[in-house]
Amino acid sequence: MAQIDGREGKPLPGPRRSQEFTLTEYDAWQERQRGRNWTLNDVPFYKGKGNSLEQNPFDWHNYDYLNYYDQVYGRKCGSAGIGRLREAAVTAVSADDDYANHPYMKEDPDYIVRDGLLTERKFDVGKLRDQQQSYAAALEQCGVKVYWLDYPEKPMAAYGPMTNQHSASELTILPGGSIIPKKGYALAPLSGFGRTEYLARWAFWNLSIPVLLTITGKGVWIQGIFLADDVYVHAMSVETNEEGMQQFLPVLRRQCGDNVRVQRIYTPGAGYFDHKAGISAHTDMIIAPVDVDKVVAYPAGLDVDTCNFLWSNGWKIIEAPVEEQVNACACNLVTVEPGLVIMHRGAKETIKAVRKAGVEVIEVDYDEYNRFGGGIHCATMQILRDPGPRKFD
Repeated sequence: MAQIDGREGKPLPGPRRSQEFTLTEYDAWQERQRGRNWTLNDVPFYKGKGNSLEQNPFDWHNYDYLNYYDQVYGRKCGSAGIGRLREAAVTAVSADDDYANHPYMKEDPDYIVRDGLLTERKFDVGKLRDQQQSYAAALEQCGVKVYWLDYPEKPMAAYGPMTNQHSASELTILPGGSIIPKKGYALAPLSGFGRTEYLARWAFWNLSIPVLLTITGKGVWIQGIFLADDVYVHAMSVETNEEGMQQFLPVLRRQCGDNVRVQRIYTPGAGYFDHKAGISAHTDMIIAPVDVDKVVAYPAGLDVDTCNFLWSNGWKIIEAPVEEQVNACACNLVTVEPGLVIMHRGAKETIKAVRKAGVEVIEVDYDEYNRFGGGIHCATMQILRDPGPRKFD
């Protein structure tokens, strides 16, 4: 499988290619634009020769950014919903991903593991790389274009060497651009303060995806999940506070429409992941759409208001058992399209229940990363989806 960096789909010679120069998709788009025979008829609101005084000077005030975004950057982007996934990116695993090599792990390992991210203090980089390659192949077999991205050698965060570069999902991509989160738990200084900024830089340079919002001030926010194109759920936890949500919601509604319903999930606990109870601060660890009217969920991680919301609006809830939630991150799946999902092979009983509900499942091995409280959804930057079904229209 060729390694692709988003620059005209050209295979790259090997790892550590961030310093190489090739044409970007934006460069290719500019070249195509230069070859067009442009006239004023290509300009919105043009009334024709001799009619310039008929144009309302305020027409442009009502002209949405998304009407011309792709004319500027040469592509569309946005994974806001559950329509068919078309483009995704994964991060090439390197030795820098291994927490065991981090100097802070040697200095005070209890500090690093206290939030429940790690059950092990070392993992097999080679095995994870092989599983990642197989997962990327599964995406490609579903017709998803896969981009490979890489960090510089020994990447640095705000407070020292970066960790867990494997989590490409942290860059949220809405129609028209990306959102840079601000993490809130103890490992944030090691990974979250700088990791997503690099992902945003990569996405802008290679794929012409601009940044719409950076969570700032005292806001804390990490992405939620769309259950349909008009339903968004978000875990309120140590990873998201109300200030962060208030920064995010206006951008969500501008890019996805005022009729998007937002359901907050008030999760228990004060850590990232509880390896005994299975509860988590991340939305994608406790709930996932598998069809427009079906979700996989870990009930102990949902509050009563969210359960009421799901039941009252006709979702079938496929419950993940605690053993598979803890050991196989059963809810951390990737929806390719309604009725087709990729799941961790270790979540055997959950997979049976999903198939019984009429949903097709592609199984992949990802247990090496599951041990760290993450999985394929965490590892996937979802870049572009087709428009999908809406729950309430």
